[in-house]
Amino acid sequence: MRSGFTLLEVLVVTVFIGLFVALSYLPVATARKKAHLVAGQSYVRNVALALEAQRDPSTGALPTHLTDCLSGFGQRPKAVTTCTITYPSNLDFVIEASLNGATLSKVVYKSSDGTLTSLP
Repeated sequence: MRSGFTLLEVLVVTVFIGLFVALSYLPVATARKKAHLVAGQSYVRNVALALEAQRDPSTGALPTHLTDCLSGFGQRPKAVTTCTITYPSNLDFVIEASLNGATLSKVVYKSSDGTLTSLP
C-alpha cells in the first residue's frame, strides 16, 4: 500500500499551479489598469463639478486662483500623479490629469463643451 506522493506527482501539481497563476495574472493586471483609468476619470469629473459649484451665480466667473487639483477636491486616487487646472477664458476651464499605471496616461476635461477625453 502506498502512503506518500512521488516526486513526479509533486512536480506535476506544482507545474499546474504555476500555469494557473501565470494565466490568471494577465487578466488581473489588465483589470487593474482599467480601474486606474476609471478612477482618474472619476476624479477629474469630481474636480469639474466642484469648480462648477464655485462659479459666481451672477457673472458665471470661475475662481481662477485654483490651478492645482491634487488636493482640496477630495480623496485623490493613487493613479493620479499630476492634475492642473487652466483657464482659457473667464467662463471656461481645462483640467488635465496624468495617470500612472493606467491603460491610458492622461485625462482631459474641457468645460467649454463638457468633453472628457482619455489620451495615451
